[in-house]
Amino acid sequence: MISQGVVVTLYGMGGVFIFLLLLISCMYFQAWVLKYLGISDEAQESSAEDDALIAAAIAVKVKNS
Repeated sequence: MISQGVVVTLYGMGGVFIFLLLLISCMYFQAWVLKYLGISDEAQESSAEDDALIAAAIAVKVKNS
């Protein structure tokens, strides 16, 4: 009975380990694809016009609430 528990535990942990390896591989592949396509996750710099639009939108929201 204990040996069956150990076997089930090993199968379960092995499945989790394989899944995590697959997940890590997918993340590295996605990073490579994004780098190849030149896609970046860095935020773009905001201009004064953008800041004014954001401030106006917040003012309208506060006024209407």
